Amino acid sequence: MFWVALGLTAETAVFLLSGIAWFLSRGYTFAEAGAGAVVLIFMALSLIHQLFFFVGSPLPGFFLESTALAVLLIVGSRRSPHLFRKLALPVRLFRQEIFSGWILAVAWTVMAGLMVQGWFSTDSSSITHPWDGLTSGSFLGGPHGMADMDAIPPLNAVALFYHTARFGLGPNACGFGLLAYLVVGFSTYALARRYTWPPMALTVTLMVLSMPRMVFMGLRPSAELVSTAAIAFSMVLIYRLLEQHQSGDLRFFFLCILFSIYANPMSIALVPVMGLLLVVIMIRRHGWLLWRELLADKPLLTLLILLPALGLAQIPVFVMNWVHGQPILGTAIAFDNDGILGAAANLVRYLFVSFDPTEPVQQGLMWLVGLDISGLVTGIYTSLVVPVFGHAGETGPFTLMFSGSGDVGFGPFALLLVAPSMIYALFRGPRRLKAVSVAWTGYLYLAALVVAWHPGSLAALSPLYAANCFVVAFALPPWRLRRRGMRLLQTAFALLLAWSIVAAGSTPV
Repeated sequence: MFWVALGLTAETAVFLLSGIAWFLSRGYTFAEAGAGAVVLIFMALSLIHQLFFFVGSPLPGFFLESTALAVLLIVGSRRSPHLFRKLALPVRLFRQEIFSGWILAVAWTVMAGLMVQGWFSTDSSSITHPWDGLTSGSFLGGPHGMADMDAIPPLNAVALFYHTARFGLGPNACGFGLLAYLVVGFSTYALARRYTWPPMALTVTLMVLSMPRMVFMGLRPSAELVSTAAIAFSMVLIYRLLEQHQSGDLRFFFLCILFSIYANPMSIALVPVMGLLLVVIMIRRHGWLLWRELLADKPLLTLLILLPALGLAQIPVFVMNWVHGQPILGTAIAFDNDGILGAAANLVRYLFVSFDPTEPVQQGLMWLVGLDISGLVTGIYTSLVVPVFGHAGETGPFTLMFSGSGDVGFGPFALLLVAPSMIYALFRGPRRLKAVSVAWTGYLYLAALVVAWHPGSLAALSPLYAANCFVVAFALPPWRLRRRGMRLLQTAFALLLAWSIVAAGSTPV
């Protein structure tokens, strides 16, 4: 299995370098090119393996994959010197910002080492692959009739993970989790650079990559992380469309937001939210004329992407589930039936669940001053929230989320820095940033209003914090945060990142 995993990793590296070179040739910055290349690889591999599901044979996928690899090796060998000169750009940046830059580089290297260690320690017979339940269905020639077909989950991330599952390997065998983790970091840096200088942009990137939930999913990739990465990069494309007006970015944007759909119903809600955000910002800045020009540019290419767009939108999956009387997302959705009261209650729960000082801080304060933070916050929730809202909007019990004591949250800085920065940008930011804050506020309200609270509700906050983290760069400009203050923040983020890696690496798969 080691050699198979190594081969898949090498193949992914070829795809990645080729994608970066292609995006750089289109005028992307290195951070934008890195994020775009990963998302493009994810979408292409997912579509290839979705084709296997609908055709019932892996042969088309192997042919397309092998052909693409051969072409990239031939073409890329001629342009490799230019690419490696471009790769020197982040090295120079890390030399200028040694502390935060090298912390990120070392952390990602350690996580890559943990991934390689998993190649030797993982028992392939114990892995449960998301594809197993699909390949036994009648759609691939199973023994039952179509009326007996089980519900099919959205295939975007499931098909991507089949890239390794077909060889009996886990979903991170060729680094998909680490690559999605990189997309969040690259996208945050690219967006933060619109509002600040490189030191602060790297600091904000270090903050989002130190969130325990991001680190945990980076080592154990999930559909949630893949979707979050796609949404983070779609924010970059929104800014690029405002600045560059390239029709290719518009097509790529809609493919990205469609690729973010997975079994969580809020991933579907994000599609119209992000689409409406782009339309509003573009019209307010450039009017309808530019929209008409972008949509009319290269109509044949637009028609060609309609078929993959329908696949990424999961229309065939939804139709099959609906025709056979199954939930369209593969699982039943627990809707909030308590209206405004339930929405208000869930908003408060999202606020409380965002409070994540982590278990080491909890234990440290207990040892130093005897203060039980968990008991204190639980008492506040029980005495103030429960009498007002009761169990409105709930389908499962509400519990706090302290990373290190069970489920993984976002750490302390999501509530201390990201949420206040969103509120500050909503009132004091430029019009573009106000529109972004309004869109994410609307998304959070939809999450509270539409879906009832359950233990997995925290996943709805992943795109909110990951794709909107760059607003901290606007709220903390250099004249407010001096060099010493920035170094203190970087040290705090570095300590949280180190602990998150140790905690995630020591947690059994």
